[in-house]
Amino acid sequence: MKKIWILLVSFWVIYHASEAQKTKKKDKENPKQTEVVLDLSSKNSVVLENSVFWEISGNELPAPSYLFGTHHLYPADSIKKNDFIKEKIKECKVVVGELVMDNLMAHTMATMKYSIMQDTTLQDLLGEKDYQRVDEYMKKNMGMGVAMFNRMRPMVLVQTITSQKAMQALGKENKISSMDVISNNIDYHFQQYGKSIGKEIAGLETVEFQSKVLLHSIPLRRQAEMLLEAIEDKGSQSFETYKKLNQFYQQQNLNELAKLSFSEMKKDEYDNLLKKRNDAWMPQIEKIIREKPAFFAVGALHLVGTDGIIYQLRQKGYSVKPLKIRL
Repeated sequence: MKKIWILLVSFWVIYHASEAQKTKKKDKENPKQTEVVLDLSSKNSVVLENSVFWEISGNELPAPSYLFGTHHLYPADSIKKNDFIKEKIKECKVVVGELVMDNLMAHTMATMKYSIMQDTTLQDLLGEKDYQRVDEYMKKNMGMGVAMFNRMRPMVLVQTITSQKAMQALGKENKISSMDVISNNIDYHFQQYGKSIGKEIAGLETVEFQSKVLLHSIPLRRQAEMLLEAIEDKGSQSFETYKKLNQFYQQQNLNELAKLSFSEMKKDEYDNLLKKRNDAWMPQIEKIIREKPAFFAVGALHLVGTDGIIYQLRQKGYSVKPLKIRL
């Protein structure tokens, strides 16, 4: 039971708008669902300056607010030491994340509610042969069999496996340490630092809403395919993909990060995971920044493209300019 809790805590922390949510196979019967959703060579795309940190000002705001694009598996070590970022947080009244990450156990249990499959099992989805392959992989790499996860949505295991690959890409050991994942999570760090200096902490979504979106927006059959890709180290679930994602984030090149992340994503997945959520966030963001200076920290992919927060803010008349920091 302890190992399951560790996996779920790690899963909850890393799974916010994860860049691993991509799809590979073409659906010949429904080509509209397989179109690439971000083409940076298109006249309708938005090419951003290389930065993950942005200042929001103008449009009669009482004071500047700040927007930080996070990469949920990139370690917060260098950010923790950055006095410039700390000063900007001190200037704000509230630190806003995708979620309020104050009670990991409660959030993990809420996530688990949406992880359970009611009408099928992992064994039924995979078939006996592939189920055994996953079981062997889990025993070898996770120290436990797959049977205890038989009622859980495949995406839980996909994200657990790929989180290891992401840590490998950063030079970490190929082991899951829930406390390391949590303490080095950028989103978690910002909220904990804000809380330590007496700032209000707020979230743009509830954990229940986000868990449902992230776990239910991709069909179970596709999740099962992604699980097999993960254990086979193929495509969007490969070590090399995660290595490139981390490199682009360290370079603060959101354009290339987005291009790689969106290259195989289906339009309905993009709409559910990013566009609809961005559209729901925008009224909240605008209300907050008009009332008080705020520091927002959300997944970097929410910043890019014509559906991104930066473009939408600029379209509303706000000045959104990049700030120079080192990762």
